[in-house]
Amino acid sequence: MGVNRVWLVFLLIAGFPALYGQEDSLVGPDDLRLADAVVVGTLHHEFVFPWFDGWNERGYIVADQVLRGGVKAGSKLPFAWERDFNPGWCAWRPDWRGAIGKRGIWLLKRDGSRYRSPYLFGGFHQMKDLAKILAFLRLAN
Repeated sequence: MGVNRVWLVFLLIAGFPALYGQEDSLVGPDDLRLADAVVVGTLHHEFVFPWFDGWNERGYIVADQVLRGGVKAGSKLPFAWERDFNPGWCAWRPDWRGAIGKRGIWLLKRDGSRYRSPYLFGGFHQMKDLAKILAFLRLAN
């Protein structure tokens, strides 16, 4: 196998999660075990600033319903993420701007005074997945 084919295979495998995007990722019981909180809520954007590692985004998720974790319904959960300066590099970092203003199911990991997605992709799920996630939560406990 030539060097060009090796790179092509590598790029296809590495970029595969980006084909689905953050909003269509699959979730299972093991993924839910990584989350400190699972809530139904809406992401709101507050600000963005450039840094060495790319664009640093900050906002909060209003938790309408708590499925798991020690947060209260109605609370604003600080949420942070970083994204690359070049949008084409999104395969390496999640870009949650597409989820701003959308109500959905969030899997969250505590990181100091804020929350983040517990893994690269799959922190946000559409409401159509609620029954599946509730079933997985029962298995995960």
